[in-house]
Amino acid sequence: MLMLLLQATPYAAALEYRNTAVSGEPWRWLSGHFVHVNWQHALINAVALWVVARLFTPDLTARRQLVTLWCAALAISAGLAGFYPSIVWYRGLSGALHGLFFAGATVWLINARGLRMRGLWLPAALWLGGWIKVVLEQPGDATTPYAEWLGAGVVPQAHLIGAACGTLLGLLFVTADARATRQQQP
Repeated sequence: MLMLLLQATPYAAALEYRNTAVSGEPWRWLSGHFVHVNWQHALINAVALWVVARLFTPDLTARRQLVTLWCAALAISAGLAGFYPSIVWYRGLSGALHGLFFAGATVWLINARGLRMRGLWLPAALWLGGWIKVVLEQPGDATTPYAEWLGAGVVPQAHLIGAACGTLLGLLFVTADARATRQQQP
């Protein structure tokens, strides 16, 4: 709902990530991920958020999903500023959604490792297929390919940073859960 409300305001430009403005306007580190290029972009990301959040509800609590979205957004902003300074602006949740997807897929995959192959193939296919998609879409430099359907440049570098952040968070969640289980045992 927040994304759709922000899309309806005339302040989206003041909220987008801008690499030249983040030091003086630190809210852009997060807010840029919740504003979008247009309504189509906002609606696609809203539906994707709903689908991914529901898919990984058994593996990630609502709190962990929120933490993942925020951490991925911050990691993407820092990554764009540090590794891709020629990418001057960014709008959208897709990078953080990649973070959420990979956090959930990583937890699901690791937690399913004790299952037979029949129960392991889906989380493995999602995790591996997601990484193949992210790697293949990388432009090889700091360019942002133009997407006709979006009417703007796409930033696959944000998908890569989000995927890496989500994978690390998934590993941290599994480690924290294992530690909590060990502490509860007599």
